[in-house]
Amino acid sequence: MVQKPPKKPLLTTRQLGLAAAFAAAAFAFRASGLVITLAPPLVIDLGALMPCLAGMAAGPIVGIIVGIARGIPSGLPQVDLVLQPVKGIYWAYIYKYVIMRIKDPKIRWPIFWVITWLLQFFVESPLFIFANSLLGFYPFYPTWPFTLGWYTALYGVYQIVVFSAIIAALPSVFGWKEGKAPW
Repeated sequence: MVQKPPKKPLLTTRQLGLAAAFAAAAFAFRASGLVITLAPPLVIDLGALMPCLAGMAAGPIVGIIVGIARGIPSGLPQVDLVLQPVKGIYWAYIYKYVIMRIKDPKIRWPIFWVITWLLQFFVESPLFIFANSLLGFYPFYPTWPFTLGWYTALYGVYQIVVFSAIIAALPSVFGWKEGKAPW
């Protein structure tokens, strides 16, 4: 009789721990109301970066969990409960299959910064702006880089600074030194 190999768990203990930590941080940052409002309903808060960081550190499923935790206390849960998990998914894959493929950290950092800014400007902002426009919070203009480009550019720099600081402080959590996503 052939024995089947043991079934691999959906999430490892490490991933569950990171999901709990990042989800708690995402929820707490947003629920506390500690945000900087720039162009209502657009705000800058650390909680919005947690799904991205969770995806990078522990994979897309953890990014989804953290995205949902971030969306629950949101001022616009109808937008954030859908799009925050999406951020966790694509950041996991961009990190693992694009950024971590660059073995030299001296080259990886600037490429990471450029990709972070480009994703903010051409993916995240258009998604959130479009979703908010569907709900009638403000009109969607195809010229959004001109109407809200200042917000996107500022948020991109903010995201680069926070991501860089956290990855530099916790390189083993993100597999930075090894050059391999740890999930």
